[in-house]
Amino acid sequence: MSESSNPREPRPLIPGQVASWLGLVAFLAAAAVVVGYAYLATRPATNSDLERRAAQKALRAKTESEGQALLTGAARNADGTYRVPVETAMAVLAADPKALASFKPAPAAPVAASAGAAAFVAADAETLKRGAAVYARTCIACHQPTGKGLPPVFPSIAGTPIVTGDPELPIKFILHGLMGPVTVDGITFNSMMPPVAGVNDQDIADVLTYVRQSFGNKANAVTPAQVKAVRDATAGRTAPWNTAELGLK
Repeated sequence: MSESSNPREPRPLIPGQVASWLGLVAFLAAAAVVVGYAYLATRPATNSDLERRAAQKALRAKTESEGQALLTGAARNADGTYRVPVETAMAVLAADPKALASFKPAPAAPVAASAGAAAFVAADAETLKRGAAVYARTCIACHQPTGKGLPPVFPSIAGTPIVTGDPELPIKFILHGLMGPVTVDGITFNSMMPPVAGVNDQDIADVLTYVRQSFGNKANAVTPAQVKAVRDATAGRTAPWNTAELGLK
């Protein structure tokens, strides 16, 4: 009997069998990936996720309730000035778009420049004009024409280091929103700023430049490139920022 006819010797796999086995292995691996992805996409939220969402919802409702009370009723502010319902203020602006430009708020104490800070450069009039228009459209109801906000719900942005310091922080607030608590002018605010809808990089740069050079503030302009850099770096974020993770008090 020849060596090749030995029945105990295993026969080599033919190329078709090898291809079949490799195909089966590849199919099983792909199926495992699909099943794993489906599980991760459909698994129920963890308790921490549910608690975080519930806290955000409760804080948003609280802010909206307190904010509506401030925005819909005429009253006297803590600093002695008076406020009117936001509908009245917006009606005035609609009738006379130049009303905000002609408004002269009481000067706030200039913010001292930190050591090593770049020399202050005033923005051009056109940039400030565009920024004032965005402010009137998106910010004035809460932060007011004076920039002093409506305590204890909406904080002041006049002489506030958070506003005049690293522009990355207020850019983040506008893009994704902010949850408190945070202390401004000795008052602790525990409300929620929602993300600002309908603004592009130029709008955000203009309004922050306007805010950083108004209400007694003296900080350099913000550029669209700076806004884009933050937007790109935080593109995957869906939740508002919270003051604890940003190191704010």
